[in-house]
Amino acid sequence: MSMTPDAAALLGEWDELAAVAPGDRLYRTRRLSRPAQLDLRAGLREIDGAPCLVALPGGAGNSIASFETAGLRLSRAADPAGLLLVLSLEEPSRRDLFAEICSDCIRTVLRWEDEGENELVTVLAARLAAWRAFLRDQTSGLSRNEMVGLIGELLVLDRLLDENAEAVAAWKAPDDGLHDFVLSGHGLEVKTALGPTRQLHISTLDQLDDAGLASLHIAHVRLVESVSGDTLGQITTLIEQRLNGERARSAFRNALLRRGLLPGGDANAGPRVACAGIDGYAVSDGFPRLLRNDVSLGIAEATYQVEVRALAGFAVDMATVLDTFGGTGNE
Repeated sequence: MSMTPDAAALLGEWDELAAVAPGDRLYRTRRLSRPAQLDLRAGLREIDGAPCLVALPGGAGNSIASFETAGLRLSRAADPAGLLLVLSLEEPSRRDLFAEICSDCIRTVLRWEDEGENELVTVLAARLAAWRAFLRDQTSGLSRNEMVGLIGELLVLDRLLDENAEAVAAWKAPDDGLHDFVLSGHGLEVKTALGPTRQLHISTLDQLDDAGLASLHIAHVRLVESVSGDTLGQITTLIEQRLNGERARSAFRNALLRRGLLPGGDANAGPRVACAGIDGYAVSDGFPRLLRNDVSLGIAEATYQVEVRALAGFAVDMATVLDTFGGTGNE
């Protein structure tokens, strides 16, 4: 992750605070010039000089869950000025990453303020939760195969947005959902291949279980590399531009971060692809699959491959699937 100007400025703030004589409070802080509607400060913890991002959230801070992961800690502290919400760095070796995370959270809050929104504490909490999810699983970018999988999900999301402007809410993969998309009882699993493929990879015994669902379908996204195609960064930008209002765009950016995509990356990174087609399959009786109730009790989990040629009898029109799935949110 390269250092952004905002992150560099925060590092400068912490260095300047380090030159200030210690006081009798838990933190020495300096309020940022913006946002205007939320008291947000660069800070240092007095006891050990750990850099912090400190917010005075008022009563709204009581509902924000504390956490500690990957060398970062979100906690509350009592102060004469009121309740403090403190994001602190617990592993000094991650100082640059911490600066990037703090600057990203500040930018997120400023976008909302610029749009006239005033729920800034909630906005900050949602962005911190997205970073927590990202850091729980990784601290670097996606692998090539993970990029390909995410591109497939985003291409399906783009088509669902044609039918339902609220389709981002149906995207459950960023929250480790069992199925990539779920809306009004309908499930959609996305399988993506770059180049020729004969098999679909199934990662759990529950992934093709349609119990409790009105329907379950597979969208098999077929990609080819093309110099005139789009990268992951370009695809995310195009989708974000389709969304109306900062609330929807922020939800999408948080979902991308939870899904493992670092913000502010090189838009040209990764493969440049074109969609050769999306094939639809209905998961129903007789579909070739392993279900948890069908395997021996001693088998805790399994991954397996399904031959694409064995699915011809389950093929459905993908446009119809997307129309039904996307339209269910508008009933």
